[in-house]
Amino acid sequence: MEALIIIVAVVWIGFSVYKNEQYKKTAYYQITKAPYSTIKYNQGRSGEYWTYKCLQHFEDAGGKFLFNIYVPKANNEATEVDVLLICSKGLFVFESKNFSGWIFGNETQKNWTQTLPQYTRAFPRGRWSCHKEHFYNPIMQNASHIKYIRRLIGKDVPMHSIIVFSDACTFKNVTVKSENAFVVYRSDAASAVAHIYNQVQTNLTETEINDIYNKLYPYTQVPYEEREQHVRRIQISRGS
Repeated sequence: MEALIIIVAVVWIGFSVYKNEQYKKTAYYQITKAPYSTIKYNQGRSGEYWTYKCLQHFEDAGGKFLFNIYVPKANNEATEVDVLLICSKGLFVFESKNFSGWIFGNETQKNWTQTLPQYTRAFPRGRWSCHKEHFYNPIMQNASHIKYIRRLIGKDVPMHSIIVFSDACTFKNVTVKSENAFVVYRSDAASAVAHIYNQVQTNLTETEINDIYNKLYPYTQVPYEEREQHVRRIQISRGS
């Protein structure tokens, strides 16, 4: 029995080392330098990483990814872009929402709603209730990201907005009529990109892709202090 436990432990350690080494080869690690443990325990990082993994094969067609881009706005403020794919069909701007529960909202509402089941023992037999959280309309949020990216790169290239929600959530009443934005489950993100690929006539050259990448890359390497200031500003704006 003891020998079996040792074998299992060795296999588990070996597998963990292998996963970590594979992770370090990804564009996500090379740009963010986030340790693999962060992917497991940080909800935001996890959502970004698994969105990237669903899209990683676009690298084979010459696409380049950037993550956590702190794009400058006005008054020394910045807006953070979660995931960006630069490819021959333009820029795909992803806003990652690694949420669970039920999601309600449409493109014209300022705030959307996340509803989570909540169990309480305050009653003799317990009772289920719903806890609601409100968050800023991600379509509007990503439209702002695109606006400032366009201003920063100074080029008129196609930009596509895709809001990616975790498969752990359920769209209960999410309506989007605009042709300029997609709201999808993470498992459908690659299909959404492929659909746009087939519709867009633009073909950026490898040089143009590299120029945009090199222009935006420095904004992924923002010092920790500036990132913390950005988080605090968001918390204040939300009344946290």
